Amino acid sequence: MFFKPILLPMPLSKSFYPYVAVIFLLISQTSFGQLKNDHVFYLYEDSAKKLSATTALDLFKQQKFSKATANEVNVGFTRSIFWLAYKNDRDLAPDSLLLYVGHHHINRIHFFFASDSSLQQQWLTGDHYRFAQRPINATGFYFPINKKGLYLARIDKANESLQLSFELISQTKAVLAESNNKIIMSLFTGMILMLIIFGLYLFAISKDRVYGYYLLYIASGWLWVLANAGYGFQYLWPNLPGFASKARPIFVLVPLIFSMLFMTRYIGGIKSRNTILSVKIMNFLLLACIISILSFNEQDNQKNWWLYIQYLIPIISFCYVVVTLVILITASLKRNKLALFYLAAVLTLFTTAILQISFSLGTLVESGKFFSNFGLSVGYIMEVIILTAGLVYRFNQYRLDKEKLLIEMNTQQLDNTRVLMEVQEAERSQVANQLHDVAGSLLSAAKLNLSSLREKNLMSDQQNVLLLSKTEEAVSMVSDMVRNLSHALSPIMLEKVGFKTSLEKIIAIVNASGKINTQLMVIGFDKYETRLNHYYTALYSIIYELLNNIVKHSGAKNVLLQIAEYEDCYTLIAEDDGLGMEPGQLVNKQSLGIAGIRSKINFLKGSIAFDKNKPHGLIVTIEIPITNYEK
Repeated sequence: MFFKPILLPMPLSKSFYPYVAVIFLLISQTSFGQLKNDHVFYLYEDSAKKLSATTALDLFKQQKFSKATANEVNVGFTRSIFWLAYKNDRDLAPDSLLLYVGHHHINRIHFFFASDSSLQQQWLTGDHYRFAQRPINATGFYFPINKKGLYLARIDKANESLQLSFELISQTKAVLAESNNKIIMSLFTGMILMLIIFGLYLFAISKDRVYGYYLLYIASGWLWVLANAGYGFQYLWPNLPGFASKARPIFVLVPLIFSMLFMTRYIGGIKSRNTILSVKIMNFLLLACIISILSFNEQDNQKNWWLYIQYLIPIISFCYVVVTLVILITASLKRNKLALFYLAAVLTLFTTAILQISFSLGTLVESGKFFSNFGLSVGYIMEVIILTAGLVYRFNQYRLDKEKLLIEMNTQQLDNTRVLMEVQEAERSQVANQLHDVAGSLLSAAKLNLSSLREKNLMSDQQNVLLLSKTEEAVSMVSDMVRNLSHALSPIMLEKVGFKTSLEKIIAIVNASGKINTQLMVIGFDKYETRLNHYYTALYSIIYELLNNIVKHSGAKNVLLQIAEYEDCYTLIAEDDGLGMEPGQLVNKQSLGIAGIRSKINFLKGSIAFDKNKPHGLIVTIEIPITNYEK
């Protein structure tokens, strides 16, 4: 191969500035060639498109060709075929000099050599032929010049836009120019690949379609850049000459569709129905144009519908620009920061695109080689970098909003738990008060009445006296049970007798059955602080539920309950010698008792742990920090 691409690594962690410096260094060293006095070119426009090589040679001899005053001619849209002539006055060493004919997308070039005695075709190349038919393996057209005689090039880009350049260049300078161009494009492609990888990362972790549209947009857009620079035909579809001439218009239209899909999700959607309808109509026209271009064949080049499509493409593109700017400006005025990012990005690309369109249409003649080679590439990369910065901002906002939502949900859950606990304690207190004050009072009155009857000896029958005594005893037992139950449901005397005494009452109730021996060890709690009442109530409820579960399910004979008060937390340890369970089973156990205990502990931001008690039984350890509850 005459020229080989050079790919340079671009690590994600490095800045773009060193690469930009390399790019401009390479640009400064690139020689594009200038028209010299001893290299004279001649042009002839064949508007009828009927000249043969022999006829063109005769016209040159008749001095019908015009002498070129510059080595660039921006024809714009044309229906003609152009002939380029160069007369070499002496024989040269093989491969010493090349005739460069540009730009990269000429449909057909018939290259002839005319000596004093003969006229022969040396090369037949162009975008309508396989890339391998080019004399030199390069994006541009280079033809060897080594014999004395006249060189003629028939340049066919009829019914399309033509920007024609030509120069004689040494092989060394050609190698340097092409190599530098490929290095620069390799660097640009490396940047795009880095941004694509970053987009894939964001898409993988967020599963948001906006990043999918972003990837499709920048990938298809960069294919347009590569196709426009000639590298698409050289490296991506060298054996598809039918597609080579279609690639540029297709990859102009496809990114427009993806850009609108990306933009609407990027900035948060479009609200106006008229705007949505306009976008749908333009998308339909774009799809119709793409299908028409794909179905285009060489014979259609002379048909009017193909000309209409070429006029329609810039019109639709312009409409897209207008609609996009209206959407972005409207959203930016509403202080949409993402719209500002996108607006800055597209203005960068639109500027280079307008210049490129002007250059293609022939309205901008003095544009320079740098712009024709790298202008769109630089503009597109700048756009993608700005969009990526906006995506990073959007992703961070999404993460912060998600964290805020989780905090709000957690706060709401804590509030719900607090309300539930307060309602539960209020209901328990109400039931306990009813049992203690009403049922307890009635039972006490009934007990007193029965005692009064027995003391007055109103019953002479010994059997009735015995029955009355048993009834009095039963009423006394029921009265004690109601009182104990009321104390278990709500520590009515908590503020009056203190936390420690209230716990002793629970232990007394548990031990009253005689089936289990519970020992209580209390450290601290010497003073009752009203500000910590919610902790005392929660600890009281947790201990009651814990002992209730041990009595019902553990089969234990002995229980040791230790509770300690420290400056910054409360600790509770309950040990039993019952059947025990695996800690993992208890963690997943969802009984009402365990669930209630966990709910209270979670609300108080505490922790609970289950461990085996050797040789058998279970140890439950609870720790609850003391925090600013009101806050």
